[in-house]
Amino acid sequence: MKKEVMITVDSKQEHPDKDADIINFVTEGSFYKEEDNYYISYNESNLTGMDGTTTTFKIEPNSVTLIRYGSVSSLMVFEKGRKHISEYNTDYGTFEVGIMAQNLSVDLNDLGGRINVEYIIEVNKQIASYTTLDVKVQ
Repeated sequence: MKKEVMITVDSKQEHPDKDADIINFVTEGSFYKEEDNYYISYNESNLTGMDGTTTTFKIEPNSVTLIRYGSVSSLMVFEKGRKHISEYNTDYGTFEVGIMAQNLSVDLNDLGGRINVEYIIEVNKQIASYTTLDVKVQ
């Protein structure tokens, strides 16, 4: 059963050649379970630069998938020790993105919880950032 929740997102992107990007926000969203998978979903805002985009996390036993659709469309799969390639579609064009999760921690139950992912983003086979993403559901 889908329930309305408060979602806290803390993200830090460290880039090889510029200052880190840090985004912290709290928003309303939904949290539910289908079969053995949990889902966390919320609407992006101007704060993230993705107004008009819906973000959904699909949490499976061994991986987390981030799905965005709207003004920004992407699918990123986080699986510890495995690199996944996907396309990142924006108003400025489409980029090939490689995602390599270095650390993946999931602590969810039917009441909420937290996911934490530390990963490397490659764009056109060059490291673009080292990212830490922490999502808490209450």
